[in-house]
Amino acid sequence: MSLAKEINKKLDEITSFNKTIEELKEDYDEIAPTGMEDIDTGEKVSKEEVFKKAEGIRLQLIEDLNKLTNDGKNCRDIFTNDYYINDRIQDKLILEETRLNKLNKEQGKQNPNNN
Repeated sequence: MSLAKEINKKLDEITSFNKTIEELKEDYDEIAPTGMEDIDTGEKVSKEEVFKKAEGIRLQLIEDLNKLTNDGKNCRDIFTNDYYINDRIQDKLILEETRLNKLNKEQGKQNPNNN
């Protein structure tokens, strides 16, 4: 796998993780009204402990990215491509999918069966 692909993959992981954590922060009380259990021990953990562990994972992902890029020193102009043509159709599909996901999430919150 090329370095650019590895970097993109790690950036996608970080973005996805950050999005998941933001959703968890918004909906924590709905997702885990009685709290969460530690995967390793099975013991109940507090909300603060959950987010502290999540922060540790996020920092590890960033550290992995820094190792890949040698703290940003070996990735200069790696994404520069003078011949790149933006695919507007793909951009439109991604935007549409994002809007649909947000709409579905809001409809799920408003569904009387969920209350």
